[in-house]
Amino acid sequence: MRPPACCVIVLAAIGLGQNWETAAILGAPGSYVPCAIAVDSAGRPCVAFGVGRRLGYASQDGAGWRFEYPDSSAYVAEVDLCLDTAGRPHIGYSGVRYAHWDGTNWHTEAVAEGSGLTLTLARDRTPHMVFVDSLGVKYAYKAGDTWNILTVPAYQADSLRRLGGASLAVDAADQPGIAVTWTKHSNHDSIWLSFFEYDGQNWHRFEVDSAKGWGPYDFWVPKVQYEPGTDIFHITYRAYAYQGVYVTGRRSAWQVEQASVSVGNWWYDFALHQGRPYIVCSSVRVPLKYQWRWAGGWEEELVVEEAAPAVSIAVDRTGRPHVAFFPFSGDTLYYARRLFVGTEEPVPAVTRAEPQLVVHPNPAPRAFTLEFPVSSRTTATISLCDASGRTVWTEEQTVCPGHYRTRLRLPAEVSPGVYFLRVKGSQEEGTARIVLR
Repeated sequence: MRPPACCVIVLAAIGLGQNWETAAILGAPGSYVPCAIAVDSAGRPCVAFGVGRRLGYASQDGAGWRFEYPDSSAYVAEVDLCLDTAGRPHIGYSGVRYAHWDGTNWHTEAVAEGSGLTLTLARDRTPHMVFVDSLGVKYAYKAGDTWNILTVPAYQADSLRRLGGASLAVDAADQPGIAVTWTKHSNHDSIWLSFFEYDGQNWHRFEVDSAKGWGPYDFWVPKVQYEPGTDIFHITYRAYAYQGVYVTGRRSAWQVEQASVSVGNWWYDFALHQGRPYIVCSSVRVPLKYQWRWAGGWEEELVVEEAAPAVSIAVDRTGRPHVAFFPFSGDTLYYARRLFVGTEEPVPAVTRAEPQLVVHPNPAPRAFTLEFPVSSRTTATISLCDASGRTVWTEEQTVCPGHYRTRLRLPAEVSPGVYFLRVKGSQEEGTARIVLR
């Protein structure tokens, strides 16, 4: 039986971050509290955390926070949290260990020995993990009562390369995609990002990005999410001093974008909502910030005027971000939520007769994103025309009412230059200028 609800909540307006409110979750937790946050279907936050040798779980209801402690036998230095379709928590934590709530009781089990774990769930609620041990990167998934553990072929012939970290997401077929980074310290410091996909029998490795001239002695762990609507993976990591990289794609087709904000600045977390990134990050010298990208580009705002060595973000179905964090002051574990949403990317409540097409990035490579509002379900014809009006490429898609978003990939024979992207449906017609590079 779950213990009764009990906690002290303090809500406060943050002086410089007026768009956020915070709630103190714990009283005096200790010197360091790792945390992970998720939100249920009703938008209520749940937080997994570690306090010394205890794994904790806090869920919010109308009476406040209620606490449970699934495991009191393992030192918890890292934690990851997922909610399944029934709203039940699944937690990965130091060790590598796994805990889940079956609706009546908590169950905990040891999976392996390692660190740097990421937990995700398949559609059938099967847990999948990636972690790092003394032999490299490992992928684990549960089949019945057994954990199967596979070695990811993330080997490097160069002995000076140092493994940075790994992160995991599963695609629509519940097959894993794993992002891995390495760093190298020499006359020219370097970092590499590779991606591994597993088809159930074989691993497939793809080289995604590399950068030179930056010191490797910081935190270079990537974060990866999967977007079912476009069947692509989204990755964030830091490859430049106080500068982030945002990557989208899969297999051999990747789009690498140097973000205009400090994605992956030491301590950070990354969530994906409707194909768009939501990020929180901090460092010793930089207070906790919230960052997002919409059709107009990257934006950033302050959450609290304090650095946070432990931070996690989740986004509810309305697009509102929720954040759990432990500040440098070490006074308590906090929960923060944004007070309003949607102001940074207004979407008209009533679809206009002539839709406003948004293309990003622009200038664009051969793969880019197109967005436009749709009034009714129809078949839309998307065409690319040159300056003379000649159609050089066309595609038909079935579109549904709302704010439609699609990923387009042009064939290799389309040359760089200035074009016009046109959309024509039963009731909508619009044009946007695009520069292909």
